[in-house]
Amino acid sequence: PPVTESSPSNTADPPIECEESCEPPSSLKSLICRLYLLAFCIYIPAYNLIYFNLLNVVPFYLNKVLGADPLFISSFNVALSLLIAFCTLAFSCIFQKLDKMLTWVKCRMVFALLPMIIQIIVLINLTFMKTLTGVAVNLTLSAIAAATLFSGSVYTINYEIDPKNSAFLVSVFNSFGQVSGFAGPTLMAAITTTDPDIPNYTAVYKQRWHYFFYTVAGVAASGFV
Repeated sequence: PPVTESSPSNTADPPIECEESCEPPSSLKSLICRLYLLAFCIYIPAYNLIYFNLLNVVPFYLNKVLGADPLFISSFNVALSLLIAFCTLAFSCIFQKLDKMLTWVKCRMVFALLPMIIQIIVLINLTFMKTLTGVAVNLTLSAIAAATLFSGSVYTINYEIDPKNSAFLVSVFNSFGQVSGFAGPTLMAAITTTDPDIPNYTAVYKQRWHYFFYTVAGVAASGFV
């Protein structure tokens, strides 16, 4: 029979099934938002521990274990900082493209979880690298992954969940994250300090650096979870 105003059509568009997953949660009072905020307080210190170790701690490993020249270490450190800045801009553009192709949850998971997996792999790989070139390649990959923190990851999600209080919440997250700024070097000193008079000092000292990398990878794994 013909469709009239009083009889609805059977060919109406089906409802959107992924409405909740396509948009961020809208209320901080919801359980999912509280879990997000709790996860941020764990994720950011774990991520910053890698970030600060990349720029501040690993140069000691390059110099003490691999015998890298201090001038090379300084130049390489500056290059990594510039690479992070450039990749932040590049990932921001990629994020805008993916945000239109994937759901809200999937797009944010790509930028928040995939880089953490890369960091864990890089930290474990550092224990197997015996040449300066191999370590430099791994640190470059770690710097590229670290750039996602400022484009499409935690800070983006935080603003989308609660725009009005996002500035305050970022300060809270940064307070947790800055702990990694002194926790990384302190942890490094506690694990790698070796008595120079012991037999096989060089081998023992290098092995303790491996323990340090495994420890940081474990912290990164907790942030991933």
